[in-house]
Amino acid sequence: MEALWIMFKNVMVFVALAIPGYLLVKAKELTQAQSGALSKLLMYVGMPFLILTNSIKIDFTGELLLTIGVVAVIGVACIFATFFASKPLTDMEKEEKTKGMMRFCAVFPNSGFLGIPLAMAVFGAGSMVLTVVIILNIITNVLMYTLGVYLVSGDKSAISLKKAFLNPVLIAFVVGIIVNLLNVKEYVPEIVTYSNHFSNLVTPISMTILGMKMGGVNFAELFKSWRTYYVSALKLVAFPFVIVAFGLALKMAFPVITMDVIFGLFIAFATPTAGLASTFSDNYDGDTQNAVAFTLGTTLLSVVTIPLFYWLICLL
Repeated sequence: MEALWIMFKNVMVFVALAIPGYLLVKAKELTQAQSGALSKLLMYVGMPFLILTNSIKIDFTGELLLTIGVVAVIGVACIFATFFASKPLTDMEKEEKTKGMMRFCAVFPNSGFLGIPLAMAVFGAGSMVLTVVIILNIITNVLMYTLGVYLVSGDKSAISLKKAFLNPVLIAFVVGIIVNLLNVKEYVPEIVTYSNHFSNLVTPISMTILGMKMGGVNFAELFKSWRTYYVSALKLVAFPFVIVAFGLALKMAFPVITMDVIFGLFIAFATPTAGLASTFSDNYDGDTQNAVAFTLGTTLLSVVTIPLFYWLICLL
């Protein structure tokens, strides 16, 4: 039960960080639309520096490189598997834009804005679990700008490989590795301090944005739709359960897959829907209303599902 309580407390702290944004919107000091500016700050400053900070701290060894390679392959396989599985599981929805958003929100996790800070809080800044979550976040970002864009837009021509491989997260990771291998932090330690200041923005700003979006939503309407519960069941229970079970099966055959990798898979894929759902829906003429509903619905329900899931894994 201690594991359940530890994870529950950490998740509740993150959710509580959304309260100021919610209250400011309700008090009409801010508008829901103004969260867009904060999203840009988060996407192009906070998140890249969070990745950079942790990439600099990685102690590369042959074993670690092997683990990273294995995790990357597993991450790609899991995203593609859920991508294809989501099609028959949403065929009951006849509206194509809504179906595409249901699939997007069931497949793509908030492994960056929520998963990485959660891994740091529970497992520590230098943990293997955090490294695994970072790798999976990079995989998720690349595939989100390809498979994800297709799901939201319904148009293959909207896919941009340039955006996929030149996204801020991937660039920050590459820069972090270069800085790490050149041992720049030994000669210019201030680079870590500078990066830390910006990386500390991620958790409070991401949750403030969530709070602002919550402030403009009718909760009674949000939880009336069966789609919210169905997408949440896929995103928070069914898909992460299969992924963790798959990881545990591989663990029995491949020693390189440790429990740290399993916990990393759990943190990355059991998190709620990616915060970019509403951004993509705005940019690619998707189902914006359901993008917000599914993002908020999965986030609120994850307060229960993440601690319970974590507790069950700890029992193993």
